[in-house]
Amino acid sequence: MTAVLAVRDLIVRFGGVTALDGVSFTVPAGQVVGLIGPNGAGKTTLFDCVSRLTRPRAGSIELAGQDLLGLQPHQVAALGVARTFQHPGLVGSLSVRDNVMLGAAAGMRGRPGFSTSALRLPLVRSAERELRRRAGEVLDRLGLGPIAARPAAGLPYGTLKRIELARALAARPSLLMLDEPASGLAHGEVDELAELIQDVRRDGELTVLLVEHHMGMVMRLSDRVVVLDFGRVIAAGTPAEVREDPAVLEAYLGVSA
Repeated sequence: MTAVLAVRDLIVRFGGVTALDGVSFTVPAGQVVGLIGPNGAGKTTLFDCVSRLTRPRAGSIELAGQDLLGLQPHQVAALGVARTFQHPGLVGSLSVRDNVMLGAAAGMRGRPGFSTSALRLPLVRSAERELRRRAGEVLDRLGLGPIAARPAAGLPYGTLKRIELARALAARPSLLMLDEPASGLAHGEVDELAELIQDVRRDGELTVLLVEHHMGMVMRLSDRVVVLDFGRVIAAGTPAEVREDPAVLEAYLGVSA
């Protein structure tokens, strides 16, 4: 099966701390791969490397065969990589629609921005109409249409999480990276989010890399699971295989199986 994302021998050090120590794994096209591990295992650091927010000391990262390490973050986004963060990074003063339009703009390859010369104004207007159309489609799909005109500030936390997912999906990514999307959600909200991710993955033919501490959600959604501990891969396989792996039980429970 073709790999959308291939991480090989990745090493990241912060001072004397090794955050990632020779990490290698692949994310096959059309699958959900869960990336789990105790706090401090290196999961978000790995996301930051793929997004080009952190520079690894060694190793390689390829998206559909293209090297990502020589690119800037906006270039990675333009290639079809979108992500969410543990804590929603929405612009509170902007409307829900405008926040999602920012995500759509990140995914428009080679299109003009919102500000340009007067000579190019008709093209800019056309691009803005496309951004608005994309945002509207995603907002309706995620049930956010009724609050599209409201400022993001002051909305419930679960709604903010959904808006951030909408912003990522508006970029029409080929690889969607979700960093603890269930964090801070109530039990019922977690179930709704899991169903939503399943729906958008199936309908949009997405490939998903999922970091999540909610094990029920990870095991429900993932085709494969990769387990990190102290920056190293200690297990990889199907959810059933990983659930019974002695190294995983020891990492989480602190005792040998």
